Amino acid sequence: MNRSTSLVVIGAGPAGLAAAVEAARAGLSCTLIDEAYHLGGQIYRTPSDGFRVTDGGALGKDFASGERLRAEFAAVAERVEVLSGTSVLGVWDGREVFWASEKASGLIRAERLVIAAGAYDRPVPFPGWTLPGVMTAGGVQAILKTSFVRPGRRALVAGTGPLLAGVANRLRLAGVELAAVLEAGPPWWPPEPLPPEWDDWEFMADALEHWRALRAAGVPVVPHHTVFTAHGRGHVEGAAYGPVRSDDWSQLHGGVLTAEVDLVVTGFGFVPNTELATLAGCRHRHAPELGGWVPERGPLFETTVPGVFAVGDGAGIVGAAAAEEEGRVAGVTAAEAGGAITTGEASRRREAPLARLRFLSTAWRELDARYRVRPGLANLAIPETVVCRCEEVTRAEVQAAVEQGARDLQAVKLLTRLGMGPCQGRNCAPFAGSYLCQVTGQPPAEVGRINPRPPVRPVTLGVLARAEGIGDTPATDPLDAVGGGAS
Repeated sequence: MNRSTSLVVIGAGPAGLAAAVEAARAGLSCTLIDEAYHLGGQIYRTPSDGFRVTDGGALGKDFASGERLRAEFAAVAERVEVLSGTSVLGVWDGREVFWASEKASGLIRAERLVIAAGAYDRPVPFPGWTLPGVMTAGGVQAILKTSFVRPGRRALVAGTGPLLAGVANRLRLAGVELAAVLEAGPPWWPPEPLPPEWDDWEFMADALEHWRALRAAGVPVVPHHTVFTAHGRGHVEGAAYGPVRSDDWSQLHGGVLTAEVDLVVTGFGFVPNTELATLAGCRHRHAPELGGWVPERGPLFETTVPGVFAVGDGAGIVGAAAAEEEGRVAGVTAAEAGGAITTGEASRRREAPLARLRFLSTAWRELDARYRVRPGLANLAIPETVVCRCEEVTRAEVQAAVEQGARDLQAVKLLTRLGMGPCQGRNCAPFAGSYLCQVTGQPPAEVGRINPRPPVRPVTLGVLARAEGIGDTPATDPLDAVGGGAS
């Protein structure tokens, strides 16, 4: 028989951890699944096991926020089964969750499901972006937070949005020399007046603190500029950068500068992880203000599949603070649906997070209007640039597919193998979708997506062979369902 539980929460970042906390507080037992071995997700990462923290304040506000949330979890941990170091490979029939760890796999039937899958760095291809030494902001932060390893000696940091300041300043504090910090959009630092709704936003206060530290250290922070190319023999040895247009961020001719660096860090925002919500059958829509394709949700974050909630950046880029509040709402609502608390008590518990979300959403919309990635960045890739790293598909091959009649990502995938590698399009689909919209004149809804297929994470046959809780009939066997999923 398949194993069953009242609630499964996928992801232990701010959203998933908060959902599990609120559900457990209400008396609902649940299972929390996460790929990492420590709770907190990408933003609230903790140092690796080999380190001992003697001064948590020295690790910054992200660590402090993570510790607060982990302390809340510790108080209700007896009601939560934690499957750490465990990936979710697929979701069937709305709430059948197929998981895999290093040594085993299995199927859990959830009465209710909260998907808090997080997001990943938005890839922006440019000549040389596949060289060792070119890293995303998220990758750099992971190294700095978990291992305290200096990823390079001299760096060029390029991207958009106030998060860029935090990444750059942490590199500086780690001993990396900064050639420049390049903001593709308008300045996010004074003396430009900030919108009044940002005044009490801790996120912006942190960003301005990092910016002041960069300014005091003499680091050039340049608006309306970005990286154009990276070059080197086997590793980054230098980069070219310069000004971009203020409207679409396309490269301006002239004014190109070069820097000798061994590290290029790019941070152009994030893309929601929607594979599991798609496999669960949730209807999606394209919302550029939320990072791209996102599941449709009701006011309490339930998707179009009853009993399935999607929260946090995996349901639309909203930042860690808002992700936590969305998780709290979903956890309370799941507990209410499970009969653990009354409707009146659930409404009372949702009041504070919903009020906080109204404030945060106003500030985030203003931020997005300024720093949403513009289409001109897609033109940084030249015909020879590899845009699908897994299958080594170039921009020229994508263009050739369009010339053969491809008008959507699925057709490009069939003609070029773009998106057929282990990442299933996470590294190439955002660029390819934007590029197709430009060259075909079609909206994102017509260009579509690359449909995910289980397993959404690489897994060995040996682990699959040791699956637990698999039903006796082929209809419920996830190994027989590979190739399925929502269209």
